[in-house]
Amino acid sequence: MDELHASNRRKFTGRTCNPHPNAATVAAINLAFARADRALHEGRLISPVEAMALALGAAREKETLYSIARALAWETGGELEDILCYLGERYPDFAG
Repeated sequence: MDELHASNRRKFTGRTCNPHPNAATVAAINLAFARADRALHEGRLISPVEAMALALGAAREKETLYSIARALAWETGGELEDILCYLGERYPDFAG
């Protein structure tokens, strides 16, 4: 991973996703993809801007890529930044 070349940086995180995440993180990334797919399909996946605008109320039942990544990092011991990076790559419309 060469983080010094801006052309390799991702819009969402400003860095290149780790090409070799550890086993716990790989498992978490796959679970995160499934949860984000489900939230998107159910109309519960929102962008960070939408989440800030909603702040409370209906937003409590919605998901952001960060909320999915954070929960799975806690549940699996995976690396939050790596999970979030891969989610941002898969769902750029919901990335900040």
